[in-house]
Amino acid sequence: MRKALLIYNPNSGNGKVILDNLNKITTEFLKNDISLTLYSINLEYNQLLAVLKKHKFDILILSGGDGTLSRTLTELYNEKIKLPYIGIFPTGTSNDFARCLNLGNSIDEWINHIIAGKPKNIDFGVINGKTIFLSSYAGGLFTKISYNTDKNMKKNIGKLAYLINGINELINIKKFKLHLTLDDGSEIEEKAILYMILNGNGIGGFDKLDSSASMTDGLMNIIIIKETKSAIDLSTLFIDLMNNNFVNNNFVRTLMARKCKIKKIKSDIAVSIDGEEGENIDSEIEFIHDKLKILIAEEWYIIIKIRLPPKGGGLIFWIFL
Repeated sequence: MRKALLIYNPNSGNGKVILDNLNKITTEFLKNDISLTLYSINLEYNQLLAVLKKHKFDILILSGGDGTLSRTLTELYNEKIKLPYIGIFPTGTSNDFARCLNLGNSIDEWINHIIAGKPKNIDFGVINGKTIFLSSYAGGLFTKISYNTDKNMKKNIGKLAYLINGINELINIKKFKLHLTLDDGSEIEEKAILYMILNGNGIGGFDKLDSSASMTDGLMNIIIIKETKSAIDLSTLFIDLMNNNFVNNNFVRTLMARKCKIKKIKSDIAVSIDGEEGENIDSEIEFIHDKLKILIAEEWYIIIKIRLPPKGGGLIFWIFL
C-alpha cells in the first residue's frame, strides 16, 4: 500500500473543498491501495519538515494555488529533502501551473491523476539558489495587480480582473531599463514595461501567451514587453493579448534559456513570484528539470452501467474525457 500525505490549509478560501470531499478522497484512495495522512497548515506551528524527515511517504499531495505550492516546495528544497511523487489539488485562486498541466477543474479529475497517474518530470525555476517558482516570475506592468486584486474577482472573471484593476497603471505606465544575461553569454538590454519568465504558456489567466513553451524541456520562456510609442501601439498590444496573439506583436520579444541573470531594476517596479509579492533585486534564475515528478494521468474516464429490462443484458459505456 502506498502512503500519501495531503497538505492543506483549512482556513484558506478554497480549503473547504478538501474538507467537503474528505470522505470521497479517502475512500477512493483506499480502494486503490493508498493510505492518506492529513497535514493541516497552521501559522502557529510548522512541523512539516519534522513529519517528512521522520516518516516516509510515496506521494506528497499539495492543495492550494501556485503560491502555496511553490512556498511548500521551497521549504523542502532548501532542506534538501528528496521529493516523493507530487500530486496536486489546485484549490487556489491562481492555478496557472495546474492549468498548464491540464489537471482539470474537478475533485474527481484531481483524485484520478493521483490514483492512475504516472510520474512526469516537470520543470521549475529557482531564484538565487533558494526560492522556487512553478509558473512565473515577472516584473513591471500589472505584476502588482496579481497580488493586490481581490481573490474572488480574479477567480470569477479571470484576466478581465487584471485589465479592470490595471486602468491606473495604464494611465501612468512605468518604463524601465531591463538588463538580462543569458546562459550562452548573450547580453540583452531593452527599454521595457514588463518582463515575464514563464514555465508553461500562461500567467494570470492569460493562456497560450507562448505556444512554444514547454514544462518538460528544462528551458524558461522569457517574454519582454518593450516600451510602446503611442496609445495606438498599446491598444494593439492588448488586443493581441486578449486574442492569444501576443508573441507576434512587434513590441514583444521572446527568448529561451536554461539560466539567466537579471540586474536589479533602478526604477521602482513591482515583482511577482507565482502571483505573490516578490523583491526587485539582482536575480540569478535557473530551471531544474529532473527533481520534480508530478503524477499526471494520460486520460481519465467514467464508467456508466445501464441496466436493461430483465431479458436484456448489461451494457458498459466507457466515456473518455
